[in-house]
Amino acid sequence: MVEQIGSGIGRIRNEIEKSGLPSPEFITEGMFTVTFKRPEKDFHKDNFEETREETREKIIRLIKENNKITTIELASEIGISEKGIEYHLKKLKSGNILKRIGSTKDGQWKIIE
Repeated sequence: MVEQIGSGIGRIRNEIEKSGLPSPEFITEGMFTVTFKRPEKDFHKDNFEETREETREKIIRLIKENNKITTIELASEIGISEKGIEYHLKKLKSGNILKRIGSTKDGQWKIIE
């Protein structure tokens, strides 16, 4: 049963406007098409940056507690993959925040302050 014929486009526009999203594009010539546009601001980007910073802070804290901690132990403590830990360690090293002294197996971490 149809609620009201022809009311769909208006309701879509109203709901999108209430949500603060960009207006959709309606094409009625030929095949009816609606194109929804993404918001201009990436709302998730800020969250990813915060999460990355939190992860790096955890890595630094764990290294302060045990400067001989391994990537496997870091991954287990933080709850991300070893590849994820390696990514963050690389960023910390390139940012001159962290340095590896000695070999991979027998070395230790040094926090540069």
